[in-house]
Amino acid sequence: MSKKQGKIHYAWWIAVACCAIYAGSVGIIVSCAGLFYKSVSTELGVGTADIVLYTTIMYLVITVTLPFAGKIFSKFDIRFILSIAALTAALAFGLMGTYTSVYQFYVSGVVLGISNSFLIYAAVPLIINNWFKVKMGTVLGFSMTFMGIGGAIFAPIAGYLIETIGWRNSYMTLGALVALLILPFTIFVIRKNPQEKNMTAYGEEIAEKLSHSVDNQIGTPLNQAIKSFSFYAVFIFTGLLGLIVTVSFHIPNHLQSQGSSTTFAATIVTCVMIGQTSGKFLLGWLNDKVGIKITNTVGIGSGMIGILLILFSGNSSTLPLYIGGLAFGIGYSTSTLLPPIMIKTIFGNRDYASIYSIIMAASTLAIAAGTTIFGFAYDITGSYYAVFFGVLAIQTFAIVLSVLTL
Repeated sequence: MSKKQGKIHYAWWIAVACCAIYAGSVGIIVSCAGLFYKSVSTELGVGTADIVLYTTIMYLVITVTLPFAGKIFSKFDIRFILSIAALTAALAFGLMGTYTSVYQFYVSGVVLGISNSFLIYAAVPLIINNWFKVKMGTVLGFSMTFMGIGGAIFAPIAGYLIETIGWRNSYMTLGALVALLILPFTIFVIRKNPQEKNMTAYGEEIAEKLSHSVDNQIGTPLNQAIKSFSFYAVFIFTGLLGLIVTVSFHIPNHLQSQGSSTTFAATIVTCVMIGQTSGKFLLGWLNDKVGIKITNTVGIGSGMIGILLILFSGNSSTLPLYIGGLAFGIGYSTSTLLPPIMIKTIFGNRDYASIYSIIMAASTLAIAAGTTIFGFAYDITGSYYAVFFGVLAIQTFAIVLSVLTL
């Protein structure tokens, strides 16, 4: 039996720490970003795209930094790296409340990109894979739901703070919350692997028995995969899903431009986050039942329904907007759920990790480009109609491309 601490294996404390990391880094820094755009751009006298550009810079830096994260984790104590990342992310976000120039936001975008490449993308899959030899997928999926749960909790808090204490104090308050939520776990709980605690991983004995009956070398090698049509089709498909995700940054600004309060816009963001969280479970279950083709269509189709409801409901009724937020959230969840399934279905297990890391770069690049492009489109046209209709076209093409690829 794996060595345990009391009755609860220490791996489960690791899982709790990973949930906290996602709730703070994504739930606050990413999910609440759009709630500030209108207030900041109005006070500083700049366009929405000028402010949104810091998010683009953040994702570009993530794309550049991510390939080096694994090497850095192999050379330094992961607790030290993640604690520094959490502290710098909290400071970069909180200091936005003191800025008087849009260019200062871009500096924070660079710092957030470096920090979040470790917090959001690199650390959690590595840590969970080391600590869990069984139920690894379930634990990772559960941890990822705290991206949405964190957003669902902190978006309404952020909306309330912006309306009561102003956007500047709200940035500083939320920055402090990022540090308070993540740092205790990165300092006192996180360990890179069980050996640092003199333990064995959760379920290691079971995994050793099962490994004899599972051939992990079945699949397409990387050097063949990158020469195939399917590889580039999945790369484009993943990028399209990344573009769709960027709409979530602009939903609050769209609602506020239609006359909604910041608090109400935050409520719709909460609905999106709830949809995103539940969508991972619903679409995962659907994939097991009917396969990836139908799952792709249902997931992306839900996002299309959400866009239509948010676009045409106006302020006449709140119920369609709530439903629209939930439906778009389900579509949002496809960006992290569908590409891994597509990759495994088409290319198998052999070089899955290498193929996955390359293809997911399409998502971060698309998010980086989409946030600013959509912001410019709003500044030029004065509304989000062109953006939302463009996204509907992207969603349609994504469905067609996935069917052709599979």
